[in-house]
Amino acid sequence: MSIYGYIRLNSHRPTPKDLGLREQARVIRTWSEEQGLEVRKIFRDTESSSASLELPNLKKLISLIEEGKVRVLVVARLDRFTRTIRLHQQLLNLFAEHKIRFISLAEGLDSKTKSGKKVLEAIAIMALWDAKLIPDRTRDMIVRKRELGERVGHAPFGYTYQKKRLTPLTKELSIAEIIREKRELENFSYHKIAKFLNSQRLRAKRGGRWYAETIKCICENPLYERSSSSGKGTVSR
Repeated sequence: MSIYGYIRLNSHRPTPKDLGLREQARVIRTWSEEQGLEVRKIFRDTESSSASLELPNLKKLISLIEEGKVRVLVVARLDRFTRTIRLHQQLLNLFAEHKIRFISLAEGLDSKTKSGKKVLEAIAIMALWDAKLIPDRTRDMIVRKRELGERVGHAPFGYTYQKKRLTPLTKELSIAEIIREKRELENFSYHKIAKFLNSQRLRAKRGGRWYAETIKCICENPLYERSSSSGKGTVSR
């Protein structure tokens, strides 16, 4: 059985009590010994952000999952992945897609048990609730920034800012076109499109990996419909 562990620390936060990297690894190995199982490898990250999936060893672990090489994944505590519930849900969707048994020891969470499934359902509900709040928070932020005369947000994928106007980036827009074709013509799921782009080494904004949520944003954004029909031009901002 292919069993892997993952441990993480945020280098900009105090180390949680009894959750240093050694303690996390020890808890995972103790569990595996009690189960009579062997952990093949424990991936570890020490980074400044706990709100990103773009961590070096987490990316390696995700690649193994996408390649079907992981059957069981164990963490010492649920927040050792991320403190952002939206990103938790992205990971849980990935585990479900690849039939990963996910175990978080501190919470006694096991995705194969009835109680574990209930916890995961609760996380999904919380993630949906959080997602519904995002537009309200975004609108409030935009209003405040405009009142201060600040530029609003980063340029979306396929564009860059030039003199406060969105200017197309041909290479990125060609990737956006591939995404829409895969979705509309070949009926690919968001997860499948993300997996395809990552396998082709076609990178997201700032060289990152693709995830289902990012793909969904592009597929639902009318900005890309205009760009695919016109192919060029600038958009006022």
